[in-house]
Amino acid sequence: MKSEYALRGGACIVAGRGRMRLVTFERAGPGGAEAARRSRSRRRADALGETVLGFESLASLRPGLPRLGALLPGGEHAGCVVDLGRALAVKLAGEDAGAPEAEAASLVPPDVLCFLRRLPESAAAAREALEFAAAALERYDAPDLLRAGVVATRESVRLLAPVPRPGKILGVARNYAAHGRERGQGALPEEPVLFLKAPSAVIGPEQEIVLPEVSRCVDYEGELAVVIGTPAHCVQRDAALAHVAGYCVANDVTARDFQNERGQHFVGKSCDTFAPLGPVLVTADEIPSPQDLALRTTLSGELVQSARTKEMLFSVAEIVAFASALMLLEPGDVILTGTPAGVGAAQTPPRWLRDGDVVEVEIERIGRLRSHVRGARQTGV
Repeated sequence: MKSEYALRGGACIVAGRGRMRLVTFERAGPGGAEAARRSRSRRRADALGETVLGFESLASLRPGLPRLGALLPGGEHAGCVVDLGRALAVKLAGEDAGAPEAEAASLVPPDVLCFLRRLPESAAAAREALEFAAAALERYDAPDLLRAGVVATRESVRLLAPVPRPGKILGVARNYAAHGRERGQGALPEEPVLFLKAPSAVIGPEQEIVLPEVSRCVDYEGELAVVIGTPAHCVQRDAALAHVAGYCVANDVTARDFQNERGQHFVGKSCDTFAPLGPVLVTADEIPSPQDLALRTTLSGELVQSARTKEMLFSVAEIVAFASALMLLEPGDVILTGTPAGVGAAQTPPRWLRDGDVVEVEIERIGRLRSHVRGARQTGV
């Protein structure tokens, strides 16, 4: 089976007939009409549940269990989430494969880091699973994938960050000349200026940025995020993009008072909830060149940032090559490529995030990342 999904060449997700927008998701918890619907679905899942796949097949329907999925790109069910491992298991079961669930979990692991470590075979199998689900939904005689939990409506799941816990997050400072100028910084950097951000700061779309009690100057930074797909060590610029799995939207939230006045750069970048990431991981084959994408940030409905990624001082390829000369970049590592002008610190007076704000970062061909801001009682330190 493995050879069927083998690919040649770099890390890029294999191209197919439809778009591949990967998500990490969990099914909603119990409660209300949705819980009743899921209960009925489980009882009626004999066509694809206990009868075909065995009792273990229903484990993926448990609320709160992170799963790897993809959004259906079109048709009546456009935007619904396909559970890729479960879809592949159903496909394999229909082909009378032995132990279809185990085979599917091996080919398309539910954990995104495991999935990325098994590129490119896992990517090809995921594409196969998505195309199977899309085709089956169009057939009148197809198994009921919604009832079997292979396909879920957006209302019945919660999207998590595409990479909920990266191995490391690298940020690039001053990668847009206009942002450097608005922050009062003189000469442009001659090489990418890198910093680390704690992986524990990651949250998903629609989740809350929680303002720390000890900071009064929390700022937003809309950015393009790069997710590494295969190990990169001392790679050349012209080969760097072959190590990229895909792209998503990020908000590099920053406590400016800790970053600047107190000299706590890492802490100011790494508070809990300070790394919103999402809403999807658009695979690299869909964006062969990431250097001309529109980026917009709105704060409670007001446009505050607008730029194109071609304005970066250092391209994605240059950043990956530079970083890989210093450290091994591993599957699932995330690189935040810098923010354009328009941050709150540069406004007069400064516009810090406040309780009740909604921050939306949108990047062309990727999507919109929305975060809600929740305040905390200010106590000072």
